[in-house]
Amino acid sequence: MFVVRKSHFASICLLAIASSIAIVEYVVFSPTGGISGYVAEGELTGIDPEDSSEVEVYGAQKDEVAGMSDSAQDGALDDKETVVPLSTLNQQPDKALPFANSNEYKITLKKGSTLASALGELCFDKADIHLLSKSLSKIYNLKNLKAGQEIRVLGKRNGDNVVILSGLEIRPTYKFKVVVTRTSSGFHAKKVDIPVKKVIRSVSGKIQPKSPAYSLKKCGVKTQISADALRSLAQLVDINGSKSPVDFEFLYCDFYDVDGNVVKNPELIYASALVEGKIRRVYRFSDGNSIEYVDQNGVVVKPLGGSKSMLQPPLSQMKINSRFGIRRHPISGQMRRHTGIDLSAKVGTPVRAAASGVIRRASFYAGYGRYVKIQHTGMVSTAYAHLSRIAVRNGQRVHQGQVIGYVGHSGYSSGPHLHYEVLINGSPINPTRFVKQEPQRLTGGKLVRFNKFKKEINLQVVGLTHHDKNKRSGSRKASNVY
Repeated sequence: MFVVRKSHFASICLLAIASSIAIVEYVVFSPTGGISGYVAEGELTGIDPEDSSEVEVYGAQKDEVAGMSDSAQDGALDDKETVVPLSTLNQQPDKALPFANSNEYKITLKKGSTLASALGELCFDKADIHLLSKSLSKIYNLKNLKAGQEIRVLGKRNGDNVVILSGLEIRPTYKFKVVVTRTSSGFHAKKVDIPVKKVIRSVSGKIQPKSPAYSLKKCGVKTQISADALRSLAQLVDINGSKSPVDFEFLYCDFYDVDGNVVKNPELIYASALVEGKIRRVYRFSDGNSIEYVDQNGVVVKPLGGSKSMLQPPLSQMKINSRFGIRRHPISGQMRRHTGIDLSAKVGTPVRAAASGVIRRASFYAGYGRYVKIQHTGMVSTAYAHLSRIAVRNGQRVHQGQVIGYVGHSGYSSGPHLHYEVLINGSPINPTRFVKQEPQRLTGGKLVRFNKFKKEINLQVVGLTHHDKNKRSGSRKASNVY
């Protein structure tokens, strides 16, 4: 006989009652994550009350939250699992898909990437990428694409969400762009010239001899224009040696695209300086592939492409009166090797560093007299002898064109001149390999073209005169000429 005690019976009844009760609370949240209220079972749109697979329980039980303040309710919910809005269940996180809302997508080529790999990341068909690259390579070398190159890619998604490559556009330089379009027979690539707006600008003012670059900056002259103008004018006038401010006028060209964006660095076209009542003019003349600075008489003063690392003449005028090699010494009369060249100049003429470097010696040096030696690189150095005065000290760092001393005839010298040496690994070589001995003049058709160009530029010039000291410091004018 089966006997059940009262205490056991009561426990069994309570267990049965507890197991037969199921309470499902549905909690609906606002988009900001706060509680918007409770709804009865089955009232959530799209959820079948009989299908338990679609029912999820979040947060605290209703009985546990009822009667609490709003902040207390929020705290009770926060203590439970993270609450996720039902509206976001089974959805993918937001992600910007290429060509989802537009037919254009811009990419930037990464370091180590190729055009094919960059297009591959956009999920294009490999066959289309190959055909497009093949067409593009016929007019443009793909090896010239560098990291940082921006590429405008055209594409679209069809009904099956497949990405289709429609074409692309690349601007390798400011002068042209390469456009590839999809046709019925494949892809077609072409090169399109980009219109560039060239604007001639004028700037004028005064150059302070002690700080030429700084004074030009205060007048509003751009750094590139200032550097090119000072280097070219230095071959004609001694601005640093002037006793008073030097009047100047520069013409330069700015370059813009159709949207008004600057597409390249400005270029100096013309530079003039008024020194001791005389105007010196330099023109930037381009004839085919060559670009040169030419004075008003058609004499080339300095190629524009000259690098700062290359040696420049130590004197504004290179008049050689004794060359490199074996010669009869002018004092002893013996045949000796001349380790440099002798440049004739007046006592006190400024001597400038041929290139930037460190002063290795600045002192009296036997027969060389007052002597300066500059170490430019690990191999190249230059030396300047027979100076009347030294303007630098040992260990000092100097820049190209800086005055390091003045012409004289100290030491074993027959008269005022500069002894100039160039040394490679300590061995003297012929300095004339680095400097021009005779002025180069334009001739023939090139001179005719230059004179025509000079006439056109002169029409843009306000002009410096001895009576008009150009009081319009920093004034500018602009006119579109192309």
